Amino acid sequence: MTYKSLIIKKGNPLVSGVVKDDVGYNFAFCAQAENVSLLLYKKGEEEPAYDILLNDDYRVGNVFSVSLSGIDFNGYEYVYRVGEKLVTDPYTRYITNGAEFAQTDSDVVLRSGIVRADYDWEDDKKPDTDFDDLVMYKLHTRGFTKHPSSKVKHKGTFAGVAEKLPYIKELGANCIVLMPPYEFYEYSRNKDIGAFVNRDTKKLNYWGYTNGLYFAPKFAYSCGRKGDDYTVEFKDLVKACHKEGIEVVIELYFDYEENPALILDCIRNWVLEYHIDGVNLCCLTPYEHIFEKDPLLSRTKLLYNYWKDSWEHKEGCKHLANMNDGFMNASRRFLKGDEDTVRNFLTFAKANPENAANINYLANHNSFTLCDMTSFDRKHNEVNGENNRDGADYNYSWNCGVEGASKKKKVVSLRLSQVKNALLMLFLSQGTPLVMAGDEFLNSQSGNNNPYCHDNEITWLNWRKAQSHSEITEFVKKLITFRKNHKILHMKDELKGMDYMSYGFPDVSYHSENAWYAHMENYNRHIGVLYCGRYCDEDELIYVAYNMHWENHELALPKLSKESEWKIVVSTGEGGARLNGKKNVALTPRSIAVLTTKL
Repeated sequence: MTYKSLIIKKGNPLVSGVVKDDVGYNFAFCAQAENVSLLLYKKGEEEPAYDILLNDDYRVGNVFSVSLSGIDFNGYEYVYRVGEKLVTDPYTRYITNGAEFAQTDSDVVLRSGIVRADYDWEDDKKPDTDFDDLVMYKLHTRGFTKHPSSKVKHKGTFAGVAEKLPYIKELGANCIVLMPPYEFYEYSRNKDIGAFVNRDTKKLNYWGYTNGLYFAPKFAYSCGRKGDDYTVEFKDLVKACHKEGIEVVIELYFDYEENPALILDCIRNWVLEYHIDGVNLCCLTPYEHIFEKDPLLSRTKLLYNYWKDSWEHKEGCKHLANMNDGFMNASRRFLKGDEDTVRNFLTFAKANPENAANINYLANHNSFTLCDMTSFDRKHNEVNGENNRDGADYNYSWNCGVEGASKKKKVVSLRLSQVKNALLMLFLSQGTPLVMAGDEFLNSQSGNNNPYCHDNEITWLNWRKAQSHSEITEFVKKLITFRKNHKILHMKDELKGMDYMSYGFPDVSYHSENAWYAHMENYNRHIGVLYCGRYCDEDELIYVAYNMHWENHELALPKLSKESEWKIVVSTGEGGARLNGKKNVALTPRSIAVLTTKL
């Protein structure tokens, strides 16, 4: 078929999706088929205005490409027809017939927009903050502000997150990590045809760790009108973050069998089109070295489960980071007073690999929250409809004597102290700390450690708790400030444990009942860690005294000059810590104290 105005020519197969060129728009689509048709619709029309057959003349390998010009493409949308099936372009930059969250009709084929709105990035510059200076704050775009108590205008959207940036900045975080923000399928779909697979029998995927249209921000997370190029809302969020010195890292989930070329194209698209600062690759793929070695991504933060030790960062820029549960599990076991945990905790607390940063956390999306970690011994996922078989069985949690919510003063006090202990472990360790949104005001999911299928108050943050538990929020602010003010707590390179500069103190050292002697036998649950600030031009010592035992303990303090005096700046636990002159610090059960002194 020929069309009077539309000019149809061979396209460029190297650029997937739709890209504007000098003459019009280039379309490129991959399919294992003999013929593919490109269907152009006037927005909202049932029948296509143009039905363009792409035969072998438009084919290279399995890629069909065509260049179109001669008409005004504003107001047009498109899909492909492969055989008798309509297929959404997997490289679509935005969809035109999206719906509210979890409301997409199972019979609707998602159409793609062609013309993208011009966007003024103004003088946008990435903060380019090194991993050792980052404090990460992870959130779910919808759940972060969907609750009525959030008091934002655009609840559950990218704009809603932007409204909360003053809060995030005041907290002290300088990087947000967004759980999947792309157009993921809330219900399972066939990847080849885009249709739902038994929607009525499938649970909602609220989190977003599933396949979808990876190049498009999620329509339901925007407050734009249907059919508009709503992607500007995500760009507005990134630009607003950068103006506040806050980086943006997004999480992308890919199936094991996903084409590595698509993954690489996807990451590049988010970096170039949306100015993001990093990506957490939530996948298990044998092709991770492709992304690590891509020169275009050499300054983009790439988070992954584990980067191999043999790979080296380039040009002195550490842009890789390990996302694993090692620190979380070691810290939780030490926190609850398990046997033989001191050495393992100290190993993870000191770890700072040369080739890749470590992202440390005490809670993540697929674990107990900090509040639930101190309130439940066992997971309670019954409402997920899987007979409590889903989610992690080993949470290394302790309910402090009562399973679930309690009004007993001793239990409440102990839980509060344990949350503070956990936060101290996190922010006083080397590596990059990550806080799950809501943990700073004791967000609870009622013991559910895998609420992937809930779009309700189980997963929506209740901001009223930010007032009722403001003590914890203020504690987090002070810890972040303390960390930022003491570089020795977040060094670029791993601490050596030696006095290699002849300052009279190693950069880090360990102490027990006797100074300079670290007792790490299996029955010990207490240890002192000394940091010497002179290794980063700070004339100060920091001594962190840990006692995760259920008994009182004293830890020895290194000998100081006559002019120096120890000062307790942070203390948890009932009664708090006390100094016995210059020689010892006495700790109550399950408590941590932080001491400082000038040299």
